Amino acid sequence: MLALALGPASLSPGRIWDLLLAGPVGGDLDNAIFWQIRMPRVLVAALVGAALAVAGVILQDLFLNPLTDPYVTGVSSGAALGATIGIAMHLSNLPWMTVLAIVGGLGTLALVWLAARRRGRIDIFVLLLAGVTISYLASAVVTVLMIKANEDMHAIVFWLMGSFSGRGWSDVEIALVTVPFMAAPLFFTREMDILLQGEKRALELGVEVERTKRMLLVTAGVLTALAVSVSGIIGFVGLVVPHIVRLLVGPGHRALLPVSLLAGASMMVVADLLSRTIVSPNEIPVGVVTTFVGAPLFVYLLRRGRRVR
Repeated sequence: MLALALGPASLSPGRIWDLLLAGPVGGDLDNAIFWQIRMPRVLVAALVGAALAVAGVILQDLFLNPLTDPYVTGVSSGAALGATIGIAMHLSNLPWMTVLAIVGGLGTLALVWLAARRRGRIDIFVLLLAGVTISYLASAVVTVLMIKANEDMHAIVFWLMGSFSGRGWSDVEIALVTVPFMAAPLFFTREMDILLQGEKRALELGVEVERTKRMLLVTAGVLTALAVSVSGIIGFVGLVVPHIVRLLVGPGHRALLPVSLLAGASMMVVADLLSRTIVSPNEIPVGVVTTFVGAPLFVYLLRRGRRVR
Protein backbone atom coordinates (compact mmCIF):
# COMPACT_ATOMS: atom_id res chain seq x y z
CA MET A 1 0.00 0.00 0.00
CA LEU A 2 2.83 2.41 0.87
CA ALA A 3 4.55 1.69 -2.44
CA LEU A 4 1.36 2.68 -4.26
CA ALA A 5 0.75 5.73 -2.08
CA LEU A 6 4.14 7.40 -1.73
CA GLY A 7 6.06 9.33 -4.35
CA PRO A 8 6.43 12.87 -5.71
CA ALA A 9 2.61 12.93 -5.76
CA SER A 10 1.20 11.19 -2.67
CA LEU A 11 -2.12 9.34 -2.73
CA SER A 12 -4.25 8.74 0.36
CA PRO A 13 -5.51 5.21 1.19
CA GLY A 14 -9.05 6.34 0.39
CA ARG A 15 -7.96 7.70 -2.97
CA ILE A 16 -6.13 4.46 -3.78
CA TRP A 17 -9.28 2.50 -3.01
CA ASP A 18 -11.30 4.75 -5.30
CA LEU A 19 -8.76 4.30 -8.09
CA LEU A 20 -8.79 0.52 -7.67
CA LEU A 21 -12.58 0.48 -7.96
CA ALA A 22 -12.59 2.86 -10.92
CA GLY A 23 -10.01 0.90 -12.88
CA PRO A 24 -7.60 2.30 -15.49
CA VAL A 25 -10.13 4.69 -16.99
CA GLY A 26 -10.52 8.44 -16.84
CA GLY A 27 -8.19 11.24 -17.73
CA ASP A 28 -7.34 12.66 -14.31
CA LEU A 29 -3.74 12.86 -13.13
CA ASP A 30 -4.17 10.56 -10.11
CA ASN A 31 -5.55 7.78 -12.29
CA ALA A 32 -2.62 8.07 -14.70
CA ILE A 33 -0.07 8.08 -11.87
CA PHE A 34 -1.66 5.07 -10.18
CA TRP A 35 -2.42 2.83 -13.16
CA GLN A 36 0.27 3.81 -15.66
CA ILE A 37 3.24 4.42 -13.36
CA ARG A 38 2.96 2.97 -9.86
CA MET A 39 0.88 -0.18 -10.26
CA PRO A 40 2.99 -1.75 -13.05
CA ARG A 41 6.18 -0.70 -11.29
CA VAL A 42 5.14 -2.34 -8.01
CA LEU A 43 4.00 -5.51 -9.78
CA VAL A 44 7.27 -5.81 -11.71
CA ALA A 45 9.30 -5.24 -8.52
CA ALA A 46 7.30 -7.88 -6.65
CA LEU A 47 7.64 -10.46 -9.42
CA VAL A 48 11.37 -9.83 -9.86
CA GLY A 49 12.01 -10.05 -6.11
CA ALA A 50 10.03 -13.27 -5.86
CA ALA A 51 11.82 -14.79 -8.86
CA LEU A 52 15.29 -13.98 -7.52
CA ALA A 53 14.44 -15.35 -4.07
CA VAL A 54 13.13 -18.64 -5.48
CA ALA A 55 16.16 -18.92 -7.78
CA GLY A 56 18.38 -18.30 -4.75
CA VAL A 57 16.75 -21.12 -2.78
CA ILE A 58 17.13 -23.51 -5.72
CA LEU A 59 20.78 -22.75 -6.41
CA GLN A 60 21.87 -22.74 -2.77
CA ASP A 61 20.40 -26.23 -2.44
CA LEU A 62 21.73 -27.41 -5.81
CA PHE A 63 25.28 -26.35 -4.94
CA LEU A 64 24.86 -27.19 -1.23
CA ASN A 65 26.43 -23.79 -0.62
CA PRO A 66 24.68 -20.96 1.29
CA LEU A 67 26.91 -18.38 -0.45
CA THR A 68 25.42 -19.15 -3.86
CA ASP A 69 23.09 -16.61 -5.44
CA PRO A 70 21.10 -16.46 -8.71
CA TYR A 71 24.00 -14.84 -10.54
CA VAL A 72 26.59 -17.58 -9.99
CA THR A 73 25.63 -19.45 -13.18
CA GLY A 74 26.63 -16.50 -15.36
CA VAL A 75 23.05 -15.95 -16.54
CA SER A 76 22.96 -12.39 -15.21
CA SER A 77 26.19 -11.45 -16.97
CA GLY A 78 24.87 -12.89 -20.22
CA ALA A 79 21.64 -10.95 -19.82
CA ALA A 80 23.61 -7.81 -19.01
CA LEU A 81 25.65 -8.30 -22.17
CA GLY A 82 22.48 -8.65 -24.24
CA ALA A 83 20.95 -5.54 -22.70
CA THR A 84 24.17 -3.57 -23.17
CA ILE A 85 24.18 -4.50 -26.85
CA GLY A 86 20.59 -3.26 -27.05
CA ILE A 87 21.44 0.07 -25.42
CA ALA A 88 24.53 0.52 -27.60
CA MET A 89 22.34 -0.11 -30.66
CA HIS A 90 19.83 2.48 -29.38
CA LEU A 91 17.13 -0.12 -28.79
CA SER A 92 16.67 0.78 -25.12
CA ASN A 93 13.11 2.06 -25.60
CA LEU A 94 11.98 -0.98 -27.53
CA PRO A 95 11.11 -4.55 -26.50
CA TRP A 96 14.26 -5.60 -28.33
CA MET A 97 16.43 -4.76 -25.32
CA THR A 98 14.44 -7.12 -23.13
CA VAL A 99 14.53 -9.79 -25.83
CA LEU A 100 18.30 -9.41 -26.17
CA ALA A 101 18.72 -9.66 -22.39
CA ILE A 102 16.69 -12.88 -22.26
CA VAL A 103 18.57 -14.35 -25.23
CA GLY A 104 21.90 -13.41 -23.63
CA GLY A 105 20.94 -14.94 -20.30
CA LEU A 106 19.58 -18.19 -21.70
CA GLY A 107 22.46 -18.43 -24.17
CA THR A 108 24.89 -18.23 -21.27
CA LEU A 109 22.93 -20.89 -19.41
CA ALA A 110 23.20 -23.17 -22.46
CA LEU A 111 26.98 -22.68 -22.63
CA VAL A 112 27.39 -23.39 -18.92
CA TRP A 113 25.18 -26.46 -19.25
CA LEU A 114 27.26 -27.84 -22.15
CA ALA A 115 30.49 -27.20 -20.28
CA ALA A 116 29.26 -28.99 -17.15
CA ARG A 117 27.65 -31.98 -18.88
CA ARG A 118 29.77 -35.11 -18.67
CA ARG A 119 28.57 -38.59 -19.63
CA GLY A 120 24.96 -37.59 -19.18
CA ARG A 121 25.55 -35.99 -15.78
CA ILE A 122 25.75 -32.37 -14.65
CA ASP A 123 29.00 -31.80 -12.76
CA ILE A 124 28.10 -29.15 -10.18
CA PHE A 125 31.73 -28.14 -9.58
CA VAL A 126 32.38 -27.65 -13.31
CA LEU A 127 29.07 -25.79 -13.56
CA LEU A 128 30.25 -23.33 -10.93
CA LEU A 129 33.62 -22.79 -12.61
CA ALA A 130 32.03 -22.38 -16.04
CA GLY A 131 29.52 -19.89 -14.67
CA VAL A 132 32.22 -17.77 -13.05
CA THR A 133 34.42 -17.90 -16.16
CA ILE A 134 31.65 -16.89 -18.54
CA SER A 135 30.58 -14.14 -16.12
CA TYR A 136 34.06 -12.60 -16.27
CA LEU A 137 34.14 -12.91 -20.05
CA ALA A 138 30.72 -11.30 -20.48
CA SER A 139 31.64 -8.52 -18.04
CA ALA A 140 34.78 -7.80 -20.03
CA VAL A 141 32.77 -7.49 -23.25
CA VAL A 142 30.29 -5.18 -21.47
CA THR A 143 33.20 -2.97 -20.38
CA VAL A 144 34.48 -2.74 -23.95
CA LEU A 145 31.01 -1.83 -25.21
CA MET A 146 30.68 0.85 -22.53
CA ILE A 147 33.93 2.43 -23.70
CA LYS A 148 32.88 2.26 -27.34
CA ALA A 149 29.37 3.61 -26.67
CA ASN A 150 30.53 6.55 -24.60
CA GLU A 151 27.35 8.60 -25.09
CA ASP A 152 25.24 5.69 -23.76
CA MET A 153 27.49 4.90 -20.79
CA HIS A 154 25.15 6.51 -18.22
CA ALA A 155 22.18 4.45 -19.43
CA ILE A 156 24.25 1.26 -19.38
CA VAL A 157 25.58 1.87 -15.87
CA PHE A 158 22.12 2.77 -14.54
CA TRP A 159 20.66 -0.41 -16.05
CA LEU A 160 23.48 -2.59 -14.72
CA MET A 161 22.84 -1.28 -11.19
CA GLY A 162 19.17 -2.25 -11.39
CA SER A 163 16.12 -0.04 -11.66
CA PHE A 164 12.35 -0.20 -12.10
CA SER A 165 12.09 3.34 -13.41
CA GLY A 166 9.79 3.63 -16.40
CA ARG A 167 8.52 0.05 -16.17
CA GLY A 168 5.06 -0.39 -17.68
CA TRP A 169 2.47 -3.03 -18.40
CA SER A 170 4.56 -4.60 -21.17
CA ASP A 171 7.21 -5.30 -18.54
CA VAL A 172 4.55 -6.79 -16.26
CA GLU A 173 3.63 -9.20 -19.05
CA ILE A 174 7.25 -10.32 -19.33
CA ALA A 175 7.64 -10.62 -15.56
CA LEU A 176 4.46 -12.71 -15.35
CA VAL A 177 6.23 -15.42 -17.35
CA THR A 178 8.18 -16.13 -14.14
CA VAL A 179 5.01 -17.35 -12.36
CA PRO A 180 4.90 -20.92 -13.77
CA PHE A 181 8.65 -21.26 -13.22
CA MET A 182 8.25 -20.16 -9.59
CA ALA A 183 5.43 -22.68 -9.17
CA ALA A 184 7.30 -25.61 -10.75
CA PRO A 185 9.68 -26.32 -7.81
CA LEU A 186 6.67 -26.68 -5.48
CA PHE A 187 6.01 -30.03 -7.16
CA PHE A 188 9.55 -31.22 -6.33
CA THR A 189 9.77 -30.28 -2.65
CA ARG A 190 10.30 -33.90 -1.58
CA GLU A 191 13.16 -34.38 -4.04
CA MET A 192 14.74 -31.08 -3.01
CA ASP A 193 14.55 -32.03 0.67
CA ILE A 194 16.24 -35.36 -0.01
CA LEU A 195 18.96 -33.79 -2.19
CA LEU A 196 20.10 -31.84 0.87
CA GLN A 197 21.39 -35.18 2.18
CA GLY A 198 23.65 -35.60 -0.86
CA GLU A 199 23.30 -37.18 -4.29
CA LYS A 200 24.28 -40.67 -3.14
CA ARG A 201 21.61 -40.74 -0.46
CA ALA A 202 19.06 -39.30 -2.88
CA LEU A 203 19.76 -42.12 -5.36
CA GLU A 204 19.31 -44.68 -2.60
CA LEU A 205 15.91 -43.17 -1.80
CA GLY A 206 14.75 -43.39 -5.41
CA VAL A 207 15.21 -39.77 -6.52
CA GLU A 208 16.02 -39.25 -10.20
CA VAL A 209 18.95 -37.02 -9.34
CA GLU A 210 20.06 -35.91 -12.81
CA ARG A 211 16.50 -35.20 -13.97
CA THR A 212 15.84 -33.17 -10.82
CA LYS A 213 19.11 -31.25 -11.17
CA ARG A 214 18.32 -30.40 -14.79
CA MET A 215 14.86 -29.18 -13.89
CA LEU A 216 16.15 -27.06 -11.02
CA LEU A 217 19.01 -25.57 -13.03
CA VAL A 218 16.80 -24.62 -15.97
CA THR A 219 14.16 -23.18 -13.64
CA ALA A 220 16.67 -21.03 -11.76
CA GLY A 221 18.31 -19.92 -14.99
CA VAL A 222 15.06 -18.89 -16.65
CA LEU A 223 13.90 -17.05 -13.52
CA THR A 224 17.18 -15.14 -13.35
CA ALA A 225 17.20 -14.28 -17.06
CA LEU A 226 13.61 -13.01 -16.99
CA ALA A 227 14.21 -11.01 -13.82
CA VAL A 228 17.39 -9.39 -15.08
CA SER A 229 15.80 -8.62 -18.45
CA VAL A 230 13.24 -6.26 -16.90
CA SER A 231 15.17 -4.88 -13.93
CA GLY A 232 18.90 -5.04 -14.53
CA ILE A 233 21.23 -6.65 -12.00
CA ILE A 234 19.95 -6.39 -8.42
CA GLY A 235 22.11 -8.10 -5.84
CA PHE A 236 21.61 -9.67 -2.42
CA VAL A 237 17.88 -10.46 -2.72
CA GLY A 238 18.51 -14.01 -3.90
CA LEU A 239 21.37 -14.38 -1.44
CA VAL A 240 19.96 -12.95 1.80
CA VAL A 241 16.25 -13.79 1.60
CA PRO A 242 16.71 -17.61 1.62
CA HIS A 243 18.99 -17.29 4.66
CA ILE A 244 16.46 -15.25 6.62
CA VAL A 245 13.56 -17.51 5.69
CA ARG A 246 15.48 -20.67 6.66
CA LEU A 247 15.99 -19.19 10.12
CA LEU A 248 12.23 -18.62 10.39
CA VAL A 249 10.71 -21.76 8.85
CA GLY A 250 13.58 -24.23 8.62
CA PRO A 251 15.07 -25.99 5.55
CA GLY A 252 11.91 -27.85 4.48
CA HIS A 253 11.01 -26.70 0.99
CA ARG A 254 7.24 -27.01 1.39
CA ALA A 255 7.42 -23.86 3.55
CA LEU A 256 10.78 -22.46 2.43
CA LEU A 257 9.84 -21.89 -1.21
CA PRO A 258 6.51 -20.03 -0.80
CA VAL A 259 7.72 -17.97 2.16
CA SER A 260 10.89 -17.02 0.27
CA LEU A 261 8.74 -16.01 -2.69
CA LEU A 262 6.67 -13.66 -0.54
CA ALA A 263 9.70 -12.34 1.35
CA GLY A 264 11.60 -11.65 -1.87
CA ALA A 265 8.64 -9.80 -3.35
CA SER A 266 8.22 -7.72 -0.18
CA MET A 267 11.92 -6.87 0.08
CA MET A 268 12.10 -5.74 -3.53
CA VAL A 269 8.97 -3.58 -3.32
CA VAL A 270 10.31 -1.88 -0.18
CA ALA A 271 13.74 -1.41 -1.77
CA ASP A 272 12.15 0.17 -4.83
CA LEU A 273 10.05 2.45 -2.63
CA LEU A 274 13.20 3.63 -0.86
CA SER A 275 15.05 4.09 -4.15
CA ARG A 276 12.47 6.60 -5.40
CA THR A 277 11.71 8.41 -2.14
CA ILE A 278 15.05 8.82 -0.32
CA VAL A 279 16.28 11.57 -2.65
CA SER A 280 12.92 12.45 -4.25
CA PRO A 281 12.28 13.78 -6.85
CA ASN A 282 15.53 12.14 -8.00
CA GLU A 283 15.95 8.39 -7.98
CA ILE A 284 18.80 6.05 -7.14
CA PRO A 285 19.19 2.55 -8.62
CA VAL A 286 17.34 -0.04 -6.56
CA GLY A 287 20.43 -2.26 -6.70
CA VAL A 288 22.24 0.31 -4.58
CA VAL A 289 19.51 0.10 -1.94
CA THR A 290 19.53 -3.70 -1.82
CA THR A 291 23.32 -3.66 -1.49
CA PHE A 292 23.29 -1.18 1.39
CA VAL A 293 20.62 -3.21 3.17
CA GLY A 294 21.70 -6.69 2.17
CA ALA A 295 25.47 -6.51 2.67
CA PRO A 296 25.50 -5.71 6.42
CA LEU A 297 22.58 -8.08 6.98
CA PHE A 298 24.44 -10.89 5.25
CA VAL A 299 27.58 -10.24 7.31
CA TYR A 300 25.43 -10.43 10.45
CA LEU A 301 23.92 -13.74 9.32
CA LEU A 302 27.38 -15.17 8.63
CA ARG A 303 28.66 -14.12 12.05
CA ARG A 304 25.53 -15.51 13.69
CA GLY A 305 26.00 -18.80 11.86
CA ARG A 306 29.61 -19.06 13.04
CA ARG A 307 28.56 -18.45 16.66
CA VAL A 308 25.89 -21.15 16.38
CA ARG A 309 28.47 -23.67 15.11
